[in-house]
Amino acid sequence: MNDPLFGSGIQAKGRWISHHTHTSEVGFWTTVRNLPRVAAVACALAWAADRRAALVAGFANIGQALAAALSLLAVNEVLTNLVAADPTPERVRAALPALLWALCLAVCGSLCRALATAAGGQLVPKVQRVAEQKLLERVANVELAVLEDGAFQRSLAGGQLGVRAIEQLIPAVLSSLSALAGVAATVGVIGVLHPLLMPLLVLGVVPQAWKAVAMGRRQYTSAVRWLTESRQKDILVELLTDQGSPAEEIRVHGLAGFLLGHYRRLAGVLEKERMRLSRTEAKIGVLADAAAGATRLATYIALGGLLLAGELSVALVGTMMYAMTRVTAQLSSLLTQFNALYRHGLFVADYSRVLESAGAAAISRGGIRDAVWPEVISAHDLVFSYPGAAEPALEGVDLELRRGEVVALVGVNGSGKSTVARLLAGLYQPQHGTIRWDGIPVQELDRETVAAQIGWIGQNFQRWPFTVRANTIVGRPDAEAGEERLAAAADFADATETISGLPDGWNTLLARDFEGGVNLSGGQWQRIALARATFRDARILICDEPTSALDPLSEAETFERLMALAGRDQTVLLITHRMGSIRHADRIYVLDSGQVVENGTYEQLMARGGLFATMYLKQRRQFDLSPPAQETPLRDAVKSLD
Repeated sequence: MNDPLFGSGIQAKGRWISHHTHTSEVGFWTTVRNLPRVAAVACALAWAADRRAALVAGFANIGQALAAALSLLAVNEVLTNLVAADPTPERVRAALPALLWALCLAVCGSLCRALATAAGGQLVPKVQRVAEQKLLERVANVELAVLEDGAFQRSLAGGQLGVRAIEQLIPAVLSSLSALAGVAATVGVIGVLHPLLMPLLVLGVVPQAWKAVAMGRRQYTSAVRWLTESRQKDILVELLTDQGSPAEEIRVHGLAGFLLGHYRRLAGVLEKERMRLSRTEAKIGVLADAAAGATRLATYIALGGLLLAGELSVALVGTMMYAMTRVTAQLSSLLTQFNALYRHGLFVADYSRVLESAGAAAISRGGIRDAVWPEVISAHDLVFSYPGAAEPALEGVDLELRRGEVVALVGVNGSGKSTVARLLAGLYQPQHGTIRWDGIPVQELDRETVAAQIGWIGQNFQRWPFTVRANTIVGRPDAEAGEERLAAAADFADATETISGLPDGWNTLLARDFEGGVNLSGGQWQRIALARATFRDARILICDEPTSALDPLSEAETFERLMALAGRDQTVLLITHRMGSIRHADRIYVLDSGQVVENGTYEQLMARGGLFATMYLKQRRQFDLSPPAQETPLRDAVKSLD
C-alpha cells in the first residue's frame, strides 16, 4: 500500500536488505557459526585502527577472565581446609596461602579490567573513524551514474547503519572475549576438580541462548521492516525544522498542521511496533526464565545426589555453587554480547556488501597520464540511458569542440543537454559511442588527468558551507591560493563588490546555520561559483546554465567574460536557455529528444528556420516591448512556425 505522502518512492528495496527474510529464519547454530565471521570483521577493523590498543584490550580481557577462573582453585583450597573438619588455628593457618593467592588474583583481575577499559575506550572511536572513512573513500570514488542509482542509495543507507553498528560491535567483541574466556576457564577448572560437574554448568546456558538469538532475529527484522517509515518520519522532521524554502511555504500555506498530522501517523506506527517488540521480548523472557529455573533445579538435585553418594565433598559442592554463580553471570554477559554481535553483525554485513559494491563500481584508474590539452574533443554516436528509464537520454549524438572555441548546447528541457555535458566532463560513461581527445579514446586516458583539465559550473552548483575563500579555492585546492589569484577570480566573476561587502570579506562563513555565518542571494552565489571555476583555471570550461540567477545586465556581462575565455585558448561549452546570449558562439548544437537535430553558427541556424529559430523567435517575443503594428512580420513568422 502506497504512503499518502511518499507513495513508493523511498521504499526500502534493494540488495542490501534482500537477505533479511533469510536471516530472520536461521537457527541457533547457524547464528553461532556466523559469529566468528562477524568477530573477524571487527578484529580486522580494530587492527587497522590501532594495533597496540587492540592487543592490549584483547589480552587484558583474557587476563581478567583467567584471574577470575583461577581464583576457584584458591576458593576450593580454602574450603577444603576449613570445611573438611572443625576449624582449628592450624587449619586456618593452612588456608592463609590460598587466601593470599585469591587476593592477588583479585588485584590482577581488577588491574586487567582497568587496562581493558582504557584500551577499549581508545580503540572504539578509532575503529568507528576507520570504518566510516573506508566507506566514504569507496563511495566518493564510484561512478556518478551508480551513485545516483536508487538501488545503490538504498544499499548505502544500509552501509551507514553498519558504520553505527560497528561502533557498538567492538565493545561487544571485547566483552564476548572476556566472558567466553571466563566461561571456558571456569569450566576447565571445574573439570579439573571433578569431570561430572562440567555438563551441569553447560546445561544452564541453553534457555538463555535461545532467548538471545530469538530476540536478535526479531529486533533486526523489525528494524529492516520499518526502515521506510523511519526514513519518512525523519524527512518530515527535517522539513518542519528547515529554515529554507520549506519554512516559507509551511508558514505561507499553513502546512504545519498537515505535516504534523502525517508525522503523528508515522510516529504512531513506529511506536506500536516498539510496543509489540517489547511484549514479544517479555513473552520470550518468561519462557526462557522458566526453562532456566528448571535446569537449575535439576542441577541442584544432581549435586545433592552426588554428595549423598560420596562422589563429591562438601568443599567441592561449595566450590561448585560458587562457580555456578560466577558462570551464570559470565554466561549472562556472554549471551548478551552474543545477542549484540548477532544483531550488529547483520548490519555490519550490509556495510561489507556496500564496500564490495562500491569497489566494483569505482572509477577506473590508470591510462595515459601525460599532460593533456586537446586541440579537438570529438564525440561520436553517443548513447546513454539512466537506470530504470524507459527511453534513452541520448541516442546517436555527434559533436565537436575545438581549442579556443565557444560551443553552445540548446534545446528544450529534457532534450539531453546536461547529459551531454556530463559525458564530456567524464561524470558519466556512454553505453555506446566514443569520446576522443585528439583522436585518443578518453577511456585510454587517466581519469584524474582528464578531470584536471575540466572546470564545471552545474545547474545546481554546490553552495559549500565554508568561507568565501574556501568556496573559491575548492575549485583547485592543490593550487597556490595567493591574494592576486583570488582577486583575479573574483574580478572576472564580478564578485569583488559582493565579497568586500561581507562582514569578514574573504573569511566570511557562508552558512547561516552557524554563528557568524551569512547567506547569499542566488545571483551572489552564482558569482562565487563562477569565481571558483575561474580560480580552477581549467583548459575546458563546461557551464550548465551559469547565469540563471543573474539579472539581465549581469548575465550579459558574464557571457561576455565567458566568451573572452576562448581568447586565452580555453574551450568553453555553454548550456543555456537564453538564446540571445549565444549569438557569438562559434558553434551551436540544438538537441531534441536526445539527438542533435541542428548545428551551425547563429546566422546559419536562423537562416535555416528550424527548431533553433523557432525557440529564438518565441523567446524574443517575450521580451519585445515594441508596438504591435511594427512587429506584424515577426508575429506572422512566429504564428507560421507554431
